[in-house]
Amino acid sequence: MRELVVDTPADNTSLKSQYAAQVAADLERNSAEHERLSSEIASLQEQLAVLEDNRALLLSMRETLGDDAVGGTPQNGGVSVSGNGPSATRESAAPPATRKPRKKAGATSGHRKSTESAGSRPSRKPGREAGAPTLRELVRGDLTQHGEPRSAAEITATLTQALPGRDIKPTVVRSTLESLVAKGQAHRTKQQKSVFYSTATPDADTVPR
Repeated sequence: MRELVVDTPADNTSLKSQYAAQVAADLERNSAEHERLSSEIASLQEQLAVLEDNRALLLSMRETLGDDAVGGTPQNGGVSVSGNGPSATRESAAPPATRKPRKKAGATSGHRKSTESAGSRPSRKPGREAGAPTLRELVRGDLTQHGEPRSAAEITATLTQALPGRDIKPTVVRSTLESLVAKGQAHRTKQQKSVFYSTATPDADTVPR
């Protein structure tokens, strides 16, 4: 059989004493914390009062000096307090705008155009080697070989077929024929609307330009 345990007045008194001691200890810690916080609050209030006094003094100085002398000073913050007060500084600086470099499109396109132009521009006398006959010699030789009046287009076609590597234009051939006529080395005849040329001295040697 289990024994019945009965609390005696002595046990109750001991338990109350333990609770009382615990409460007393907690109350003591609470009082100490309360005192510490109260002291800190009093110190912060003193610092706040100093800051307010300094702020009023700085605002008065700014009004005396003028807004231009201290331009950019913020209304709130930016106050530095010496002594026991903390130093509060607020800075705001907008980052400078970054400029994008301009592409030198003009120089690039110009270089490309000049390259294309140089590559596509035909030479006046492509394929002509050193010692090759001049166009004047070729034209006189054609007139001498055929011995009959010929047009500038016919001479151009014959020379182009014989010399595919050279760029022979009808306008240049016509100018060469007119030059030979002016020097008396060729004759010019006109039939209806067409102009024909023939050699003046078929047996003469070819005269270089």
